[in-house]
Amino acid sequence: MKIYNFEDILENDYKDIKRHLEGSGLIIYPTETSYAVGVNALDDNAVGMVYEIKKRDGSKPLPVVIRDLKMLTSMVLVKRQEEDIISIFWPGPLTILFESKLIKRYLFNQGSGLIGARISSHPFIEQLFKEIDFPLVSTSANISGETGCNSLKEAVESFSGIRDEFKNRVIAVDAGTLDGGASTIIKVEKDRVNIVRAGENNIKERFLCYIKNINR
Repeated sequence: MKIYNFEDILENDYKDIKRHLEGSGLIIYPTETSYAVGVNALDDNAVGMVYEIKKRDGSKPLPVVIRDLKMLTSMVLVKRQEEDIISIFWPGPLTILFESKLIKRYLFNQGSGLIGARISSHPFIEQLFKEIDFPLVSTSANISGETGCNSLKEAVESFSGIRDEFKNRVIAVDAGTLDGGASTIIKVEKDRVNIVRAGENNIKERFLCYIKNINR
């Protein structure tokens, strides 16, 4: 497994990570909360590897991080209330479940008709999106059901049992110890904001106050 130190990553390194992802490679990378596992969300072979190494229920869709609103609107329908929430809380640890408008069925959303997406504020992800033009799977770097990993060491240990053929397809980015927690997940239905997962993050309390006011 090749490991980059986030503080030392150069422009050419981001280009190498881009090529790695384009070749169905997997990355373990930092987010605003915990370490995540990522692949090109539109590459079903790579997405299948995520399900296998996480031992994740194959019926559960995977959330993604996206580059910008242009990428978002190419994939989903955005309601007015979702636009308002985006303008206040993005970029940040808030995943919104949008109605998909993708015609092709992709493995990452399991044909559910919904896509969980957000724009991340972590500088690694921001810089990576200067190189890649596809959504990136962003699911916690741990076996499903286990606690998220705040350090790369924990994340690597979590996947210590994966097959060697998968280990050779992994690149990791070490950004030290992260704050921990998980993103908040919401769904807007009939002008009401429903919390799917509260999450533990730096916007949780502010967001709970926000929806308390608008759901009156």
